[in-house]
Amino acid sequence: RRNKIHPKENMYAVSSEDTDAPPPRPSDPSQSEEEDDDDEDEEEADDDSDDGEGAGDSSHLHHQSALSSSHMMISAVSNLSSLSHLREIGKEALCWQLSSAKPGNGVEQIRDGSIDSYWQSDGTKQPHWIQVHFARRVAISHVCLYLDYTLDESYTPKKIWVDHGMTNQDLQAAVYPQNTEIEFTEPVGWCIVPLSSPPDPLDECQADLENDTSVVEPSRQLVRTHMLRISILSMHQNGRDTHIRQVELYGPRMNDSKGLPTLQQRCFLEESNTMENVDEDLGDVTLPSFGAIR
Repeated sequence: RRNKIHPKENMYAVSSEDTDAPPPRPSDPSQSEEEDDDDEDEEEADDDSDDGEGAGDSSHLHHQSALSSSHMMISAVSNLSSLSHLREIGKEALCWQLSSAKPGNGVEQIRDGSIDSYWQSDGTKQPHWIQVHFARRVAISHVCLYLDYTLDESYTPKKIWVDHGMTNQDLQAAVYPQNTEIEFTEPVGWCIVPLSSPPDPLDECQADLENDTSVVEPSRQLVRTHMLRISILSMHQNGRDTHIRQVELYGPRMNDSKGLPTLQQRCFLEESNTMENVDEDLGDVTLPSFGAIR
């Protein structure tokens, strides 16, 4: 009983192993210096890695800033009288498509000619979009949207993007310079977005018309495409769904207001004249001679 230790005293008791353990050796100064040097090297390496990460971040940010989009501010107008020399080509489309739509607020409402009706998207997934498909390659110079912030408020588009191409897989910007976002500020009326593109390699008459000032709208200022896509990137007041009351597409007329032939007509006339000259040359050649020529 005398040798029995109370549990509370056992909390502070020292075992025989601890008492038999040798005392700690004094630290070696040279070893401590080496450990300090190793710690400093590790800290320097960490600093270098941090600097490398910072440089990577800065280059990434610089890359992002280089690819950052520019903005084109569009103000609304009350009518489309400024486009009277053009023609509305939306009615020539093969079909119109929407990303989503509420029942009774679809394609018919944005093409019925009434600003009292509208398309309303139905879905939280953004961007919302409108796609217009044409059976043939057409020239488009302007996209016109009728927006009304006083009625639609948070449903009113604030930023949009316009693309064009043959299919969804080869879309390219329809507004130059590239990466240009079109922005509206509480619009009430028609928002006219001018489209532009670089010279088209498929345009045979482009080389002859580059220095020709008689053409009202040169080919390089038009978008020639089978499909046009209007993407609504954001709405006012961070709205989710969108309202667009009317959409119209404009392109050059077959005959402009000054009576000058358009690009398509000039190409057709040149081809017709070439074929007439060939027919006249072949008209004087007899059949045996023609066979000898072949």
